Amino acid sequence: MKTFLRIALPLALLIAVPLQAQTTLGVKGGINIANVDTNVSDISDIADSKTGFVGGGFVTLGLGGLFALQPELLYSQKGFQADALGETAKLNTNYIEIPVLLKAQFKLAMLRPAVYAGPVVSFETGCDVSVADISVNCDEGGDFDERKKNEWGAVFGANLDFFLGPVTLILDGRYQLGLTNLADVPDSDDEAKNQVWQFMAGVGWTL
Repeated sequence: MKTFLRIALPLALLIAVPLQAQTTLGVKGGINIANVDTNVSDISDIADSKTGFVGGGFVTLGLGGLFALQPELLYSQKGFQADALGETAKLNTNYIEIPVLLKAQFKLAMLRPAVYAGPVVSFETGCDVSVADISVNCDEGGDFDERKKNEWGAVFGANLDFFLGPVTLILDGRYQLGLTNLADVPDSDDEAKNQVWQFMAGVGWTL
């Protein structure tokens, strides 16, 4: 029992050390694994995930104790792909995203794991459908011209910070759940919502 206490108590103190209120600026980038959740049978039966880029900047505002607020500004490539008639077609939708995350951070020596959640609003900056070397803008007609161009979602994730002097290296993984029905078809029950896994690495500087 004494041996357990000698090991457990210092470890508990390290984890429970309150984080000082501080500000961190940083950049991050990585990949999206995006798909669509839809009840449109012609799409749901063949839709598959596609990869894209995600990246941008963030600021982490320490709130004292374990908590911090982290607004971000990201460029994010979403959509999905489908195989039909021997060809791969892709819906490519690009967004500017603003997540606002509430984080619970736990400092342990040179490491700081954290979990977080929060809302995200996304503004479409481009949309096209591509097959082989042919690309068509979504607004030029077809199956995707009737759509909402802005959306709300929820983000759930975790990250791990590595402290290297004045620089912090960051590994980040999250799931983004689309809450907005993007199918803007009058008198229709069609639904389509973005679903995205995001994996990023970044670097931050504490002010």
